[in-house]
Amino acid sequence: MNPILDFYRSDVRTGIKIVLTSLILGTLTAVPLWLFTQFGSTDVTPTGLALTAMFGTIAGAFGAAVGVVWWIIEVIVRRR
Repeated sequence: MNPILDFYRSDVRTGIKIVLTSLILGTLTAVPLWLFTQFGSTDVTPTGLALTAMFGTIAGAFGAAVGVVWWIIEVIVRRR
């Protein structure tokens, strides 16, 4: 079966899944801008790529923060 589906269907805590998904989202939205700055033209300003990277990394950071809070709550509730 697909390893990604295996991960999301596993017994791993939901907070960890949210954190991992958010970090992947932030990384995937920043990669096109990084690739453009490494290999693209120097006389063109990639405004669309910059906005995508900016909003994607903000969403990824917000999701990671929510995932950490969710994970902490899961750990505290499961102990009791």
